[in-house]
Amino acid sequence: MITKGCLLVCLAVLFCTEISAQDCSKFRGRLHEANKGNLQLLRSKMSPIVHLQCMEDGTEFLPSEDMLRSIDMSLEENAKVAIEEILQQTSLIFRQNYTESAWDENSMDVFQKRLVEQMKDLKTCLNAERQTGIVSPRLQQFQLTRLRVKTHFQRIQAFLREEQYSQCAWESAQTEVHQCFLLISQLIQKIQQ
Repeated sequence: MITKGCLLVCLAVLFCTEISAQDCSKFRGRLHEANKGNLQLLRSKMSPIVHLQCMEDGTEFLPSEDMLRSIDMSLEENAKVAIEEILQQTSLIFRQNYTESAWDENSMDVFQKRLVEQMKDLKTCLNAERQTGIVSPRLQQFQLTRLRVKTHFQRIQAFLREEQYSQCAWESAQTEVHQCFLLISQLIQKIQQ
């Protein structure tokens, strides 16, 4: 016999799952808009003149095309995992010593808030899928995607440290993060509405 308490808990779980599913139906559009805003902000903070000087000085970060190619973009879940990890790692990088970058405190706050909002939306949708049993058995592949993205961003962090967070190092790191956000734009297309 089902007790009232048990019935209420079941109804609450179903209600929350339904709300999460409704939120996820608009997820792709919200993610796209936030990513577009992040790309615009990154572009506005990147200086082409400083970037050319950095290339001449040899302080250019060489991007890892392996990470970008290694993501199986045919799988929606893998795309979500990659986006989530890129957002988390970007947030970590931009919490570092950015005094030499062209970012003012207000712009940095806006950027970090957008990243946090995107991560929350993504986590909500991933959790809703897990509750409804839509999770793919390809867990090992997802872990490999996370590892590849983390490794790529660790290279960026190491580069910033080696270059002592110089303005040129930040310009190169921002250029690479910009490339990652362009990748997010491609990955968003793999997510169903």
